[in-house]
Parts: sequence; structure tokens; C-alpha cells
Amino acid sequence: MTRMHYLAYGSNLHPSRLAERVPSARLVGTVRLAGCRLMFHKRGGDLSGKCNIYRTANTDDHVHGALYEMAAAHKSDLDRFEGVSCGYRHLPMQLICMGRSYSCFTYIAESTHIDDDLRPYHWYKALVVLGAEYLGLPGGYIAGLHAVDALEDPDRERRAEHEALIARMQSRRMSPVST
Repeated sequence: MTRMHYLAYGSNLHPSRLAERVPSARLVGTVRLAGCRLMFHKRGGDLSGKCNIYRTANTDDHVHGALYEMAAAHKSDLDRFEGVSCGYRHLPMQLICMGRSYSCFTYIAESTHIDDDLRPYHWYKALVVLGAEYLGLPGGYIAGLHAVDALEDPDRERRAEHEALIARMQSRRMSPVST
């Protein structure tokens, strides 16, 4: 089976969340990307803010992410979940994780789908925070995620579906990979 690597930095950070979308995904470790900032300014299909890596060129800015290995056959499933051609596009990258170099891909927002006035729904922000906490990302980074202003999702059914996902994630006791 052909394998590939994917860098998650938003709602797919937590292995439980990603496993529901891509069953073959296995956490490799965490990474820190300098010179960029995590923004919740990508317009999602539900019109709320989704995560995007925004390059700032300021080395003090950084985004933390999780490197996953997955079956290449599952990439089209992940593309569909992530909205490739609906606001996100692939970004191939080289990065170092646990002392090894990896070729991987991630998703970044198309300029046509960026709106700095957007805010995420509470459940979306919670997915990002849960992933960051699970992975043991730095406290200051997690505090910054908690500080992001969020909105209540007006769609009760969608909100309930994602709140159930969050409850499942919180009930699973998985051991993170040491990085």
C-alpha cells in the first residue's frame, strides 16, 4: 500500500477526528512552522471561519501541526472533507519531524475564500483546541487558541453532530506519540 504524509494544523489535529475521516491515518509527531500564523479566516461552506496557515515572514510567528502518515488511496476522501476546489488547495512541503525530513502536503486557503472578519463556530474552535491539548502543544499556543472569538452555530443539527463528535473525542483515552 502506498503511503503519504499529511500536515494537519486545524480541526484535524486530533487523531480521533482524523481517524473518522481517514481510517489509515497514523500520527508521526508534531512540528512547528516558523514565519506563519494560524488564522480562522478561510470561509467554509457553512460561512464560518476555518483554519488557514498565513505566511507572515516574521520568525516569531509560528503554527504548530501534526504530521500524519496515511494511505495514498484515502487522499481523495480527505480532499472532499477539506473542500479542495471549494476554497482550499494543496500545498506540498518539506519539513523536519523528530529529526527526519518528510515530504508532505497540507491545505491552504485560496485568496478568494479569505475574509478576516470571519469567526469560527464554537464547535470548530473546540476541535482545534482539543487536538492541540491532546498533542501537548505549548501552553501559550493553546491559550491563543482559547482566546479566538467564536460564534454559536445557528444550525442546531450540525451543532449537535459536532458536539457529539467532541464528546466521543473527549471519552477516548489515546496516548499521544512523544515528539
